[in-house]
Amino acid sequence: MHRPTRQLKHLLDKIARKESRAQSRNKKPGTRTKQWKKWAEAYKPLSQDTPAQEG
Repeated sequence: MHRPTRQLKHLLDKIARKESRAQSRNKKPGTRTKQWKKWAEAYKPLSQDTPAQEG
């Protein structure tokens, strides 16, 4: 996978925006948000292993 740290950061930002919108409209998280959370969990170990390769 290319640039896992950057992709993880992007996913976390996306999830935060989506959840804040859902909370303001009193809605539950949808399937996309759940899927993004799974992807973020998958990227966590990858982003911690390779900080030197990205710079």
